[in-house]
Amino acid sequence: MITISPGHWAVGTGARDLIDEVTEARKVVKRVIEILRSSGITVNHVEDNTSKNQQQNLNYLVTQHNKTNRKLDVSVHFNSATRTDKGLGVEVLYYDQKELAAKVSKAISDVSGLINRGAKERKELAFLRNTNKPAILIEVCFVNSTVDVSIYRRDFEKICRSIAEKLAEYVGHHLKSSSTVVDGKKEELYMLTETARNEARELIRKACKQGIFNAAYHTEERIKSYTDSQLISYAIIYLNRTA
Repeated sequence: MITISPGHWAVGTGARDLIDEVTEARKVVKRVIEILRSSGITVNHVEDNTSKNQQQNLNYLVTQHNKTNRKLDVSVHFNSATRTDKGLGVEVLYYDQKELAAKVSKAISDVSGLINRGAKERKELAFLRNTNKPAILIEVCFVNSTVDVSIYRRDFEKICRSIAEKLAEYVGHHLKSSSTVVDGKKEELYMLTETARNEARELIRKACKQGIFNAAYHTEERIKSYTDSQLISYAIIYLNRTA
C-alpha cells in the first residue's frame, strides 16, 4: 500500500552537520515501517546503496518506487541551512498532495514542538514529479539547528509514530495503540533512551572486535542505522553467546 525510501544513497551524500541526513533518514524510515507493519499495513522499503552520483540516485529511487504496488510514495529527508541555535522546523513537500503534506507536517509539529513550516509545493523535484502515484517528501527537521536536533532526538518515537499515523489514514487504515491486546496477550512497544541506544551500539562493536559478531556485516554505517528493536535483538544475542 505504501512505498517509503530515505533520500540519497550513502552516509555523507545528503546534508551533514550536527547529524547526518542519510543516517537519520534511514532510522526514521525503518521505524515508520516497523510501526506500519505492526498494524498489518503493507509497506515496501526502498533504499539506495549502489548509486555513485545524484542523478543515478534519483533514477534508482523513482524506478524502484514505480516498480512497487502501492497507493502512496514517501521520501524521508532532513533539511539544511546554516548552523543556528534557533529552531527551524519541519516541512513536507508535495507535487499535488497538499492536504496530506499539511497533515503530516502538522502532526510532526504537534507531537514534538518542532516549528510547523507546513506544506510546500515543489513540482520540480524529480522524486515528486516522476513517481507515478501520489507522493510526499518529508523534511523532518534541520541538521544545522541545535534546537531541532535536540527535539528530534528526544521525540524520535513520537515523530515516527505521527508520520505512520497520517500515512495509515491516507490508505484507509488505523494504527494499533502503542499498548494493545493481541490474542489475549498485552503487546508493548519499547523505546530505548539515547544512552541505552549508544551503549547497545558499543556492545555490537565490542562483539565484532571479539569475533562474536561478523565485523564485515556489522559495519559502522549499519550499526548507526539500526533501529531500537534491532539493537535490543543484537544485545540479547550477544548476552546469550557470552553467557
